Amino acid sequence: MKNLVYLFIILLLTACSPPQAVEIDLQAEGEKVMEASRAWAKSQSNEEYLSYWTEDALVAAPGQPTYRGHDEIRKMLESSAEIPGFEVNWEPKEVFLAKSGDLAYLIENNYFAWTDSLGTQVKTFNKAVTIWKKQEDGSWKCVVDIFNDDPALSSL
Repeated sequence: MKNLVYLFIILLLTACSPPQAVEIDLQAEGEKVMEASRAWAKSQSNEEYLSYWTEDALVAAPGQPTYRGHDEIRKMLESSAEIPGFEVNWEPKEVFLAKSGDLAYLIENNYFAWTDSLGTQVKTFNKAVTIWKKQEDGSWKCVVDIFNDDPALSSL
């Protein structure tokens, strides 16, 4: 009987112990977010671009309405593709990760280019913040994409 009491106490103590924290390599996760952004910038189609945003993502661009969710963002991508000479590119500069390892934000620079009605190429340079969320499969997707003009920038 005494052995059963000891066994019960041991089981009770181990069952009530807090779960062991999983060590998260924040530097490695930060690199994954940076690489996801760089891969995103190389997208070749609207569907590929769209795949980097979560279903409920928000995009806030200067002089534009706020686009919420894949349906609205897809329409934005389709209308952008109709602009003569349209091009977008960006480069992540810094990553900041939550201690939990499941949320991050990037500081980025981007540019947009297009051909105006006179045939002249126009470029605008921007500073950006993107917020990323780690997905169940371990990948990272953008949940908030916001940027505004930065005339001080001249290249990425």
